[in-house]
This record gives sequence, structure tokens and C-alpha cells, in this order.
Amino acid sequence: MPIVSMAPYCARRGCSGPAWQDDLCPACWRLARMFGKDPKMFAFVPLHGYADDRDAVELPWDRLGQEAEARDISVADVLAERPPDDGTEPRRRTL
Repeated sequence: MPIVSMAPYCARRGCSGPAWQDDLCPACWRLARMFGKDPKMFAFVPLHGYADDRDAVELPWDRLGQEAEARDISVADVLAERPPDDGTEPRRRTL
């Protein structure tokens, strides 16, 4: 019998890993943190890059609208929020 995962998949387009933290798989989440990116926004960067100039990412408008409505703010305010500071500083390269 084949093993089937019933868990949600990574939110990053092109990645089929199981969702772990911030809707990303462990590899995508670590990559986002390594480059100092917000993991929630990193999910919208395709795994294999953009196909052409017209390739665009579809934002989860339904989820963003529900979150904004629950908090009584606009969707733009939800998108503009900074991620909570977890106490870790991004690593800086020194020469």
C-alpha cells in the first residue's frame, strides 16, 4: 500500500513538501530565514523562478480578507504588517 500524505503541502509554488511552519516545508522555511525574508511572503516566490515577465503570483485573497475582517482592518494593512520579531537577528556576512 502506498504512503499518502493527508497533510497540507508547502505554500511555495512548485514545491510539494509537507507544510511545516508558516505554511512552508522545512527546506523552504530555512531558505527564507537564511536570506532574512519573511517566510509568509517567501511563499509567493516560485521554486523555479518566474517563467516570463507576465508570470504572477496569485495571492490568497480569501484568507487575507477573512483575517482582515476578523481583526477589523483592511487587507492592505494585513499585507503591510511586519512579521513578529522572534528575537533572532539575520546573519550578516563580514568580509
